[in-house]
Amino acid sequence: MADVVLFHHVQGLTPGVVSFAEELRRAGHTVHTPDLFAGRTFPTIEAGMAHAREVGFGVLMERGVAAAEELESPGLV
Repeated sequence: MADVVLFHHVQGLTPGVVSFAEELRRAGHTVHTPDLFAGRTFPTIEAGMAHAREVGFGVLMERGVAAAEELESPGLV
């Protein structure tokens, strides 16, 4: 089975994203769900985009790269 990094959408690590990760786990995959928004979630795409702009897209990219690098899995997808 696959070793997967599942990045959340612009509304954050919502219950829907967590539920999807659980479905993949039940199918036998190892799933990592880094939280690039540090626990914050947003009720709308617009609010999430405002947060992303405030934090900075470069910072969010760096967080995502760092999260994946910490896993050190050669077959990571």
